[in-house]
Amino acid sequence: MSPSGSLDHREEVKYVRLYELTVILAAEMEDHKAATEEIAEVARGLGAEVEKIDLWGKKRFAYPIKKQQEGFYALLTMKMPADQLRELDRVLSLRPQLLRHLVVATDEE
Repeated sequence: MSPSGSLDHREEVKYVRLYELTVILAAEMEDHKAATEEIAEVARGLGAEVEKIDLWGKKRFAYPIKKQQEGFYALLTMKMPADQLRELDRVLSLRPQLLRHLVVATDEE
């Protein structure tokens, strides 16, 4: 009990930062926009607030990635609790159409 006589309820504070998630999808996919939106929904399910999705398009790789010569790039800008990054990485690594992904913390302006 606190000095005022009431129970001490501490709120759990989640540390939220701004991140950029870059993804490379398989080039032969039918609908890259829908696949990118699915990835955004996965992030939202983990508490992220997706602010922006940029579709960069198909680009040729400098070297093969998973036996592919090109891929479709997209960038998602989001605010997310820092404690959910490991789970986001795990879930994204299970998607076969996702060749690579990278999460980078950005400085808020």
